[in-house]
Amino acid sequence: MQRKPQPQSQPSKLSQVQKLHQCTRFDLYRVPFHFDMAAKLDMKLEWVGDAVKTIMGPIPAIKYDKTRQRKIWFNSMVAAYTGWEDARNDPVKAVTFGDGKPLPADIIYDCLKILEEESVAFPWQKGDVLLLDNLAVLHSRRSFNPPRRILASLCK
Repeated sequence: MQRKPQPQSQPSKLSQVQKLHQCTRFDLYRVPFHFDMAAKLDMKLEWVGDAVKTIMGPIPAIKYDKTRQRKIWFNSMVAAYTGWEDARNDPVKAVTFGDGKPLPADIIYDCLKILEEESVAFPWQKGDVLLLDNLAVLHSRRSFNPPRRILASLCK
């Protein structure tokens, strides 16, 4: 579904979003490469035993997809602002412009509104499988009643 062009005021502000401070969980081992890479990317690693539990740091809000030859919205900006508040994540500091200034809440909520307007819900049935291109579409989940079992695989 193609989105109609929006007034220039909001997209120009959004195009200035250069980094998100996002928390991601990985299982990496304590090797010098990871320390060096994290330092170069201004990321912080939180270790649990011999594996890293979280990686926090700036990531680009918009990426260029070489396959599709276009810019893509590839981030968790709205989720970071609207749903991840805890001891480690302050929503107001989670999303910033490149200069470190917080992104105004009205822009975040405008993005949330667009995501809601463009969302498509699939009526899942037992045994269903969904394959998606993570660079082509955003994905999320709605609330659910347990039990539920999800098997996921990420690949290049």
